[in-house]
Amino acid sequence: MQVANSVIIHKSPIIQQGVKNILLSRNIGINDMMFTFPVTGAFSNWKGLLILADTQYEELINKYSKILIKNGNTILGIALPGTFNKLGSCFDEVIYLDDDIDTIIHKISSYVKLVSDKKSNNQLSGREIELLTMVAQGFSNKQIADMLFISIHTVITHRKNITSKLGIKSISGLTLYAALNNLVDSRF
Repeated sequence: MQVANSVIIHKSPIIQQGVKNILLSRNIGINDMMFTFPVTGAFSNWKGLLILADTQYEELINKYSKILIKNGNTILGIALPGTFNKLGSCFDEVIYLDDDIDTIIHKISSYVKLVSDKKSNNQLSGREIELLTMVAQGFSNKQIADMLFISIHTVITHRKNITSKLGIKSISGLTLYAALNNLVDSRF
């Protein structure tokens, strides 16, 4: 099944943003982001979407799964590690919050034709990865420029290229991307 757009349903804005950034980095559009599962009228017009929902909504999704599946939607669950067993559930797949980026991409790609992957022209250069790591560690443009012996204008150009290639504009999104790709220590 090929899906170009998605809906994210999760009560945590941090998880919503992380999932959004992963999807956008793979050229999957976001139709909507919600904190709770909507009432029937809101999702009855969802057709051919990738729905990523907190597994706490399993009962509601089961209740309306005939409509969702009939409309050609794919439903992926989002769960805490070790808290959900996919067997017999309404979810086509479950993404656990401790899954690494490659596992998440693999699970999504089972249901979606991904437009870009690691081997695409969007791959970051070594210098861009180095700069992204420093951004994720909280260094300012001036600090990065001083440490790398380059001008602030060059730092800004690299950051624009990174943003363009990844489709991620916020520092928090770039930091999450760096953590998910093991470019920085992701421990809190």
